[in-house]
Amino acid sequence: MSPSDIDVLAEHVAKGTEPPFRLHAHALAGSRGALRLSLTPWAPLVRLHAALTEINTSVGAPGGKPTGGFRPHMGVAYNNRERPAAPVVEVATTLRQSAPVALDVSTVEVVELQRTDRAYRIRVLHRVPLK
Repeated sequence: MSPSDIDVLAEHVAKGTEPPFRLHAHALAGSRGALRLSLTPWAPLVRLHAALTEINTSVGAPGGKPTGGFRPHMGVAYNNRERPAAPVVEVATTLRQSAPVALDVSTVEVVELQRTDRAYRIRVLHRVPLK
């Protein structure tokens, strides 16, 4: 996408998204590939995902996945090499009793995402306040 296409995308996001909302992050979970926090409630995130997916489609933005397969979570750490899951799951289990943390969601970032050398590279192109 050209810089002007990305500007148009950001303008559409500014006009058609959720108002700010509060989430709770809790229940650390681990697998051989990542540590993540569960997020609740899902409803505002699912609505936001659906709105952003619709906007992306309307302006021809590449990528994205259908909202039906969206599973809200917050990645804490990713593993970029082969290793057994058991040690990661064990560490996550010891932290599962931590109290949930409130998170206020007030912006959406339009980003360029690349995966290179088994790592994600993210460049923020626009920060759009939710209204």
